[in-house]
Amino acid sequence: MNIDSALTQGPILVGTDFSLLSRSILEYATQLAMQESRSLHFIYVMPIIPEDSPDLLRIQELELEQQVHTAEQTLKGTGLKVDGTLILGTPAHEIVKLADELKASCIVVGTHELTGLERLLLGSVAEAVIRRSDHPVIVVGPHAAAMAKKTIPWKHLMLACDTAEGVTQAARLAGKIASRHQARLTLFTVREEGIASPSESQFDALEKMMGRDAWLTVKPQCLIREGDPAQEIIRMAEDTQADLLVMSAHCGGGMFTHLRTGIIANVLRLSRCPAMILRNIHPAHPLLAAHLATHQCV
Repeated sequence: MNIDSALTQGPILVGTDFSLLSRSILEYATQLAMQESRSLHFIYVMPIIPEDSPDLLRIQELELEQQVHTAEQTLKGTGLKVDGTLILGTPAHEIVKLADELKASCIVVGTHELTGLERLLLGSVAEAVIRRSDHPVIVVGPHAAAMAKKTIPWKHLMLACDTAEGVTQAARLAGKIASRHQARLTLFTVREEGIASPSESQFDALEKMMGRDAWLTVKPQCLIREGDPAQEIIRMAEDTQADLLVMSAHCGGGMFTHLRTGIIANVLRLSRCPAMILRNIHPAHPLLAAHLATHQCV
């Protein structure tokens, strides 16, 4: 993804399951590939082949070939390659493994609107990928799918944060994306009941996290609201007509650092725009090494 010199030159890896949602994700990923001049690589992970459906594997192979062909037709003449991989295994594990092997720019996945027992039993591939991947993960939720491709090119980004340590790299990346694309950037914090509002010094810390050059170039708008974090993030994204949400995740005891466990999951499920999630990327990772070598915070 050519959004930042920190990012590798690898392809955009797209997880698919041949559902209606995945068709929208295909369109979004294809538009993203053209915007960022990156090749595409689709992956479908089949957990098991039922004994009474011996032809299922071939059917799924044909489905994957069709998605690759569709993307190739859209990208025809751009010089961008489109590949596909079908593999047996656990979806999140295989997606993250292939992303590492390909040195993917990012991973694009969808998430279905699962609640209650259905969510407990099926889980979420998107959440599992976020927990395990060191690559940025762009999640297209069920409410974002229909309009996702219209959010490209990126014109307005919203970084949801509270200046916790884990959001550092997300702030840097959001600033660089906005600067590269000449997009507006909103830094948004929700003040929950009983928690003090961010101080001026905390916003100074955000400026340092992002890097002064990006801060001065983008001139982000900083907004604070009080209420339920997930609901306010979704409402603010709609009010500002954000094209991309940027948030930071952590693989520790709770799922997320600066936003409580489950908040980002609710945002992903209900948001009307795609969201880019970073799993507290270590500076030594190739995604950030180039950036940290040439762009130091002041």
